[in-house]
Amino acid sequence: MSRRFRNGRLGRRGISLIEVVVALSILSVVLLSLSGIMWQMGRQTRIAGVAGARTAALESWASLAQSVRWDSIPSLVGCTADSSAGLVYTRCFEVSTITPSLRQVRVIIAPAAGSLLQPETLLVQRTRPRQRSPLNVP
Repeated sequence: MSRRFRNGRLGRRGISLIEVVVALSILSVVLLSLSGIMWQMGRQTRIAGVAGARTAALESWASLAQSVRWDSIPSLVGCTADSSAGLVYTRCFEVSTITPSLRQVRVIIAPAAGSLLQPETLLVQRTRPRQRSPLNVP
């Protein structure tokens, strides 16, 4: 807003208190909405970190189920409390014999009670190894 002073020069008035209050209220609304978004992002980041740790533990125990000897597969059955990478969970192995030469190992990772994640399950199918290699022909 400009007005003419008595000596003919143009002058400007300063900012009024109402303009400052309006600007601060707009700024506070924007900052409050940003804080809500940042809180949601932090929460989702924590959940993603725990889900990554759960998947890593599941893959690790599934590789154990894949690498154990055929005769030792039934000894895996059971549940155990365990932790890795900051994740406290219960690990369970279930073994099903589908055919005499095929077994299915179910690996279940169930995060602790305070976690927001559901249990994760992975199936590993194992076949009985051949007794003799067909390449060893006499």
